Amino acid sequence: MITYIYPFRNREVERVKKSLDSLAEQNDKELEVVFVDYGSTPETASEVQRLLLKYSFVKYIYSYSNGKPWNRSKALNIGIKQAQTDYVLSADIDMIFHSSFNGLLKRLTDPNKVTFFKVGYLSKNETYDKKELVPESYSNQRAKGISLYPNEALFAINGFDEFFNCWGSEDEDVISRLIFSGLEMNFYNENTLVYHQYHKPFKELKHKLLSKELSYNQVRFHNDKKRKLNENAKTIKVNLDKNWGEIIDEEHYNTLVNTPVSRTITSYKTDVDFFLFYELKTLNKGTWCFKFVEFVPDKNINFKSVLYRLWTIRNSDLKIKEEYSLKEVNDLVLKFLLYNDLDFHLLVDSASLELRINIV
Repeated sequence: MITYIYPFRNREVERVKKSLDSLAEQNDKELEVVFVDYGSTPETASEVQRLLLKYSFVKYIYSYSNGKPWNRSKALNIGIKQAQTDYVLSADIDMIFHSSFNGLLKRLTDPNKVTFFKVGYLSKNETYDKKELVPESYSNQRAKGISLYPNEALFAINGFDEFFNCWGSEDEDVISRLIFSGLEMNFYNENTLVYHQYHKPFKELKHKLLSKELSYNQVRFHNDKKRKLNENAKTIKVNLDKNWGEIIDEEHYNTLVNTPVSRTITSYKTDVDFFLFYELKTLNKGTWCFKFVEFVPDKNINFKSVLYRLWTIRNSDLKIKEEYSLKEVNDLVLKFLLYNDLDFHLLVDSASLELRINIV
């Protein structure tokens, strides 16, 4: 039997239905699904749970990971640890599987191989209505998102690298480390049995804007740097100092989100830098909440006065912008928290950031 692991957060439920319908219609029905909801909103979580009741082969798991960036590696690792089968497939709600796909998977299982599949990309007008689908383009060997893994081999390397946030590099990295550990890689492209439902292309632009969907600018390039670092060092095991594949429970989440604001910090550069690079290290154990707001200059200063302009000329360093934008604060805070593997919840709106952090 194969376990299909679906990582999920706040996507259209209709996509989920189409993907799971294609599994329900498999010729070989010996399969199971571990559906990992990595912190959807309560509304989306309730909607998707109602849908999943229609599929007896699906196990739903919710991790209270909202307040953290999307992390496909962590969601997949939860599924890897929950799977009860010898082989797992990294699936995706965008995928529609041909009715013969599961039978092929069972024939391809090999404890010494990882197999990834050619994917056909459907056009906007192509719909899934149980007919033969006609892709408008196809994936190449760089796209490894739909892959069949021996689960024992994944456990041996501590699963997917949980450094990777938001989007990119985790599939290529895990297969590279499996190869270093002794496995062979197999690309199945004899025919197309996996189809990708249309959605608008991924845009790097959204990471440049302040958003409730937590991210930071150039995150994809940070991920690629880490992938190359692992590759150059021939790294096999990752996640060495953590309980990888951890599910965040409701009690822990509520402890974080119900922590009242301890102090407000302005976006003045000195305030932000001092807090991140010194003050955080001095906090006592417990949960804390800090609110970041935009820095507003002292209204008593006459910025047009001759004396002020003469003073800034003599103190040329003051020509440098002294405050961060809230987006810059967001990016600094997220990178610091993620790179230091801290336990946190970040709430973002257009006027402020609320950081709740658990110091252990």
